[in-house]
Amino acid sequence: MSKALAIKYRPTKFEDLTEQSAVVKILTNQIETGTIKHGYLFCGGAGTGKTTSARIFASMINKGLGMPIELDAASNNSVDDVRRLSEDAQTQALESEYKVFIIDECHSLSSQAWQAFLKTLEEPPAKSIFIFCTTNPEKIPQTILSRVQRYNFQRISFEGIVKRLEYIVNAEQNAQNKFTNVEKSALEYIAKIADGGMRDAITLLDKCLSYNEVLSMDNVIAALGVADYETMFALNEAYFDLDTMKVISIINEVYNSGMDLKLFVKTYFEFLLDLNVYAISQELSNTKIPVTWQAKIEEYDGSRWDECYHLLTMVMDLLSEIKWEQNTKIIILAKFIIDMENEK
Repeated sequence: MSKALAIKYRPTKFEDLTEQSAVVKILTNQIETGTIKHGYLFCGGAGTGKTTSARIFASMINKGLGMPIELDAASNNSVDDVRRLSEDAQTQALESEYKVFIIDECHSLSSQAWQAFLKTLEEPPAKSIFIFCTTNPEKIPQTILSRVQRYNFQRISFEGIVKRLEYIVNAEQNAQNKFTNVEKSALEYIAKIADGGMRDAITLLDKCLSYNEVLSMDNVIAALGVADYETMFALNEAYFDLDTMKVISIINEVYNSGMDLKLFVKTYFEFLLDLNVYAISQELSNTKIPVTWQAKIEEYDGSRWDECYHLLTMVMDLLSEIKWEQNTKIIILAKFIIDMENEK
């Protein structure tokens, strides 16, 4: 069984980590100067390198000896779990100088569990280090925040994700002599969808390569089941032309295809938002729309952009109206019909 690419290409040293240079520099300096702290808090979005950095830092602290002790707080968040960990921290490590504890998803710990941790952080054992990782630092008690050093991990830049995906594809090509046809636009589209999360981007890449060894834009869209831009542009055109029967036909086609209409409306809303962002910035890179649709967008004129804005507000209202509805189709059809007939 082959390893998932996200595991196979997980960085094992700071040099391989994408971005986060300020965090890396501070942590490296602390090791070099012997000023390591007892408590750290790594904050940031999913896939930005928090847990990976914690593991690398733990390995550097102990010069590659031993392994950090990891606790997934999402499933081990009770007072008893924390008490066992605190008791373990009181004993000397056998294989390394320090015991390093990595508490992932630490925001899931109960308030009682945090209280149990407080004493350990106030009087930490000499050879124990705690690294807390979270996507939700606002859920962590102030009494804890004041006793740890906080580091904010930024979302990975679009360019940083594309560069890493190119590295992985090249490495896989050299190792397996596969994936000979790779379109950079396909990698860029994966990076857009990942929205700053490196792990998500690599997982999406893995799925696409499993679908087809040719990494083209068409294959990426087919593999990921992402937005059907042809349908959404067609829905726009029907709305612009006030062709009510065409709009009804498109919505019926989506419904009959088996797609969840709530999901379609949400995807359509995000598409309209992207169009409005493009109208303001004139930069497709600020959106998730593939570059293959650039020419289509450039056909829009001033009146079309006004209608795109109106559509955005209408569909935003529609999202709220169908949130708790079971039969969403009739609400969607009614919303479009009423809005379009009022425009005639």
